[in-house]
Amino acid sequence: MKKLYKILGLAIIDFGLIWLWVYQMDPDPSVSIGIIVLVPLVLIVNLIIAGILFYAKRKENSKIFLVNSVIASFIMFYLFQEGIDRHQNNRLESWEFQQADSTFSLTRWKKTDKFSMSYSLNSGSSWGFLDGTCKNENGKLILQADSLKMIIDEKDNLIGFRHSSDTIEMKKIKR
Repeated sequence: MKKLYKILGLAIIDFGLIWLWVYQMDPDPSVSIGIIVLVPLVLIVNLIIAGILFYAKRKENSKIFLVNSVIASFIMFYLFQEGIDRHQNNRLESWEFQQADSTFSLTRWKKTDKFSMSYSLNSGSSWGFLDGTCKNENGKLILQADSLKMIIDEKDNLIGFRHSSDTIEMKKIKR
């Protein structure tokens, strides 16, 4: 039972340290390949500590770090993916909707107050066709491009897509 508490305590410490590291790193999707390096790095660091403790005649603590090497690797994998999602959520928000045989995607860039819209006829390909500015007024997003004005209301409905009276229910993409 004492070993279990030590493993749990070490896992909590790992979670805190790895979370701080990933938070400070703020990984974007372009560095997601880094998981191939970071997970083994966490594993190897814990195995080195286990080896040092083993040779220092602290075999019980060595076994705890062996178990922790696997736990910390899973924690690293999970928190790195969550860090990428947090990065994306801080920079953009997206919606999708279907019209006839097309899937439309609308993306609002939070930092620049811009939006872009694309459509896809089949998965794996898409074409951008509309770019413009975005303003937040009273909880509604006002999208403007040339002479076109659309509104996204509180319920994620797109108003004014093709005709000023059109209301399209969109699905917000969660990361």
